[in-house]
Amino acid sequence: MFGKYRVISSLGRGSSSQVFIVEHVKLKVHRAVKCIYKSQAAQPQFFLEADILKNLKHPGIPTIYDVEEDDKAYYIIEEYIQGQSLEAYLLRQDCISADKAIHMVLQICELVKYLHDQEPKPVLYQDLKPEHIILCGERIVLIDFGISSYITNCGNTFQAYGTEGFAPPEKYQGISCDVRADIYGVGKILEFIGAKVQKKEFQRLKPLIRKATAYSRADRYPSIEAFASELDGALWNGCQKIQQINHKHLLAEIAVAGVQERVGATHLAIALTCFFNQRKNTCIYQEHHNSDCMRLLIKEDGGCMRNGLAVYGNFQGMPYYGEGTAGWDRAEGLYIQDYGIQLHEVLADESKKLIVVAGSRPWECAQARNLLERICFRENLAVVCNYGDKMQAKYLEKMYHRRIYCFPLDIDPFQMTKEKRKFFKKLLLTERW
Repeated sequence: MFGKYRVISSLGRGSSSQVFIVEHVKLKVHRAVKCIYKSQAAQPQFFLEADILKNLKHPGIPTIYDVEEDDKAYYIIEEYIQGQSLEAYLLRQDCISADKAIHMVLQICELVKYLHDQEPKPVLYQDLKPEHIILCGERIVLIDFGISSYITNCGNTFQAYGTEGFAPPEKYQGISCDVRADIYGVGKILEFIGAKVQKKEFQRLKPLIRKATAYSRADRYPSIEAFASELDGALWNGCQKIQQINHKHLLAEIAVAGVQERVGATHLAIALTCFFNQRKNTCIYQEHHNSDCMRLLIKEDGGCMRNGLAVYGNFQGMPYYGEGTAGWDRAEGLYIQDYGIQLHEVLADESKKLIVVAGSRPWECAQARNLLERICFRENLAVVCNYGDKMQAKYLEKMYHRRIYCFPLDIDPFQMTKEKRKFFKKLLLTERW
């Protein structure tokens, strides 16, 4: 193909196009090639799609590399997105939580907002449906901009296209579309995901779906930001969180883990233990990685060992005893489990409450972003940005639609300051732990 690519396989076929996986002969990397046949394609729309894609730079949108043409067809060569469609993902799920549904749709809202915010010409996507939403781990990518268009003062000129069940009523009425057409599509996606949510949890999604998919666009959300704001409110004030308040006496363990070494996971775990102890709660720090932190505390700072625990004032910490730790006969109370950087040990168990500590220094930010792309949908998760960097926290919140907490700059984890007390109260109250 054009002396550059070797066709690997076909990805799919539409009424006027076909998509192939190809390998770049020299670079040895895979690309996706969208082939649009001249006998059936509208030439202006092909070039419009290419023009839109070339100006978009977002991790949730495929990168366009080249445009080619021969006697039979036009070709758009773009980034090959490896993952599964939202449709395929949901087919494999028996049930998902309302929180997870909202997290997914918030990420779609962020993508749509990016399109609507393009300057000088906002972009209307127009074809939101489960097949066009690809899950790459926990990151969402929007593919196929075949009927996208720019929004002008006259609306858009391709209102006849769309997918039945996801396209708004105005598509069939000959009315030029605006941003509320995409809002309708996002609402339909939430409804589609909501089919896998338990009936009681689904109740808090219904008012949002009803407003986003109102027949009259005047009754819909005026902007994608307004829709996302209400989604965010439903996420943090949902019935699942209220249930956690009513059953907070069942809290037995909180795991703490860091994105990388020396990011402050152990420091935060000890400080959290001291916070609970100061409130007269029985709380024990539990070392789940071989750092020897507790033994060094005894050796260097005047603590002592008592009943297998390192004791330092009111603080009690259980040293790492290897695999036998799991079988230790624990007393009743709350355990703060320090996993160091052994995140893989706790990520799989979504029932375990987990605090992930990420650094905010420039050389630490990339690892924080890479991790959040994989775990931003996880339930029972609180993400802490260390050193009190509010700018970095706000950036991560906007990018991943996940509340990020700023742990204040702190010298002594055993001393409970006003700032730390306020921080832990806010985290535990907001997360309903």
